[in-house]
Amino acid sequence: MFTSTLIICLLDVQSSHAGNEELPATEHAFDTVQYYASESGAWRINTFAMDHDVHVTPLGASVTDIVALATADTEKHYARVLHTRRVFQATGGVEGLRIALVRHGMSPHLRIDDTGCVFWTPHFNTH
Repeated sequence: MFTSTLIICLLDVQSSHAGNEELPATEHAFDTVQYYASESGAWRINTFAMDHDVHVTPLGASVTDIVALATADTEKHYARVLHTRRVFQATGGVEGLRIALVRHGMSPHLRIDDTGCVFWTPHFNTH
């Protein structure tokens, strides 16, 4: 059975992609950079707290080590605002990832877009 991986990077900022602005994060408003890999492919997901917006970027099916890619990418592009990085792996698909999130004290709110990409939403709606 394939292991799905979800990496959630919590950032110290809340920003607006549309408004090109950035403020310090709060307990309830923060941006994330996430990486998801499954048998369907791999993606990078950016969430913008001020816009309540999500941008999904396909990384293709040839990513062999999503954890290494996520580590290098976040260190290169987000080091100054990276608060924490958490890696979740599960063989039970989306439900397995939800169980792993809860086990680590995080909300189990996962969204699935029409490409098969899964991403975590702490407490805001996406559009």
